[in-house]
Amino acid sequence: MKVYLDEHIHLTMASLLHARGIDCITTRDAGNLGCSDEAQLAFATSHGRAILTFNHKDFLQLAKQWHETGRIHAGIILSKELAIPELIRRLHRFITHYATTDLTNCVIWLPSIPHRS
Repeated sequence: MKVYLDEHIHLTMASLLHARGIDCITTRDAGNLGCSDEAQLAFATSHGRAILTFNHKDFLQLAKQWHETGRIHAGIILSKELAIPELIRRLHRFITHYATTDLTNCVIWLPSIPHRS
């Protein structure tokens, strides 16, 4: 699974994900800082990458618009804003578990990881 990190995801995430073998790029890597949410989704899709974003309101609306007009996206992974270590754990676990899953036109909330006693 290839991931595109939305503009609001801290840049540190990319290097930490790379260290775990996850293929990801940032909006900065792509030269897309300041682009619209639609342009970000289009870029991610054109490169076969699911986008990870905290911006659930706008991306849920975009997913709905794209669905209604028959446009296809490569997947939207939504998350609430979390501390970087927690976000890394959740995303790594998600990608490991769903590595071969096709996220085309899927909108998924990044699941929480149950704490073990």
